[in-house]
Amino acid sequence: MSVFFINKNQVKENKVRITGELLKHLRDSLRIKNGEMIFCVDEEGTKYAVLTTYAGKDLFIGEITETTGKQIESAIFIHLVQAVPKGPKLDFIIQKTTELGVNAITPVISERAVVRIEKERAEDKLRRWKKIALEAAQQSNRLDVPDIKPPVSFHDYMASFQKGDLNLLLYEGEKKRGIKEVIKGAMEAACGVKSIILLIGPEGGFSHEEVEMAVEAGFTPVSIGSHILRTETAPIVAMSILQYEFGQMG
Repeated sequence: MSVFFINKNQVKENKVRITGELLKHLRDSLRIKNGEMIFCVDEEGTKYAVLTTYAGKDLFIGEITETTGKQIESAIFIHLVQAVPKGPKLDFIIQKTTELGVNAITPVISERAVVRIEKERAEDKLRRWKKIALEAAQQSNRLDVPDIKPPVSFHDYMASFQKGDLNLLLYEGEKKRGIKEVIKGAMEAACGVKSIILLIGPEGGFSHEEVEMAVEAGFTPVSIGSHILRTETAPIVAMSILQYEFGQMG
C-alpha cells in the first residue's frame, strides 16, 4: 500500500486530518471509504497507520491506530546532479530516480544544454518537479521525498560544490576507469561510503572545460560501459548500480 506524506500539524488528538490535493487523490482516485486503512509519514519521518473514520468532500479524518518512530529510508545518501535535458525528460528522470531511492536532485544548466530556464519560469518548473517527486515517492512506498533543488548554472554549482564520500562523473570520454572499479575501491577503503554525488550531462555531454572543472572540484570520471546511453537512461542505470552495491536493492 502507498504511503502518503503529511505535516506534523495535521496530527492532533490521535487523529489525522487531510484536505487539499491529497484529499482529492484519496477521495477521487483511490475512493477511500470509512473503515479502510492508509499509512502516512510526517516530515520528521514518523509513520502512522490510520483508520479512515470520515472521508467527505472537503475533509478526511482518520484515527491513528499505530505510530512508528522515525524511519530510515537508506544507509546511503545519493544526490543526483543532472544537466537539464530538452522536453519532458527531466520529469521522467525525477520520477524514476525517486522510485530508485535518490535523496536529492539538482538540475544544472550546462554549456551544451538545449534548454534555458527563464527566471520567471523556474519557480513553476520547481513546483512541478517537486510534485512529480512527491507522487513518485508515494507510489513507490517511500518513507521520504527527495529534495528537489532549484536549477542553477553548472559554474554556480561547481563554485559552491561540497564533496560527498564518492563523487562520480558519468563521462562518455572515460575509456579506462569503469564505475565497477571505482565502487570496488570505495568499498575496500577503510572509511564507509555514506554519501554519493552523481553528475550526469545533457544530450550532447559536458564540454571539455566542464569536465576539467568537475575533476578539479573532486569528481572522478567513470564509464558505465561501451555503449553511450541517453541522458534519461544514464541516471536510471547508475542509480540501480549504486543501490545494488550500497543501498536497498538485491
